[in-house]
Amino acid sequence: MKIILVTVAILTTGLASAQIGISAGGSILKAFGKPRPYAGFHLSVEVPRDDATSVYGRITQHLKQVNEQPTPVPLIAKELTTIPYSLNIDGYGSMNYTILEGGTRYYLGNGYDFGWSAYGGTNFMVVFNTVKMNLDGYNQVLYEPVGYDQRKGSIISFGGGLGGGVKYTIPSTGTFYFDTGVTYILTGFSSNQLASDQANLSFSQLFFNFNLGFRKDLFW
Repeated sequence: MKIILVTVAILTTGLASAQIGISAGGSILKAFGKPRPYAGFHLSVEVPRDDATSVYGRITQHLKQVNEQPTPVPLIAKELTTIPYSLNIDGYGSMNYTILEGGTRYYLGNGYDFGWSAYGGTNFMVVFNTVKMNLDGYNQVLYEPVGYDQRKGSIISFGGGLGGGVKYTIPSTGTFYFDTGVTYILTGFSSNQLASDQANLSFSQLFFNFNLGFRKDLFW
């Protein structure tokens, strides 16, 4: 949550203008080849350069998803006299998405400020994934996991893509919008072996996002 608040402050300060749009809404991310989508929400700022173009920044937080496929995790006893000395339990990896996104939009139709418009453009993303290994209940006094002493990790990735959508502006009320996009991850880095293993199970270099929300423009 701290990274969201800090980034919003940076974007708001850096995109100083006489007009700025503040947006919020719900989001869905679908990774290519993975069965379940990630639900979440987004916050964004948008600054029009003129009625046909704008620049924007968006933060999207997708809630964690637990892998349905268990990972065998070996346990070893802390004392040699414990019986059994070793055994396996099921571990379930989980992962979420925090996405920082920025880019340019081009409006067709009534433009940024009025009525119906379609928009599209390019974007750049920095993607953060928090990865955890959730272990089934076991006696932590007698046993400890082997190979999963680090039960938390992270992945940071960089990618770019295309996006587009439609919006409708109601004078003196605000703007309702729906947009979608496709992103390709160009490169990524895992913090440890756990993150690397879960990336192979749950992560995809290609994903699609869908956003529905409301924008309010501020003037000064």
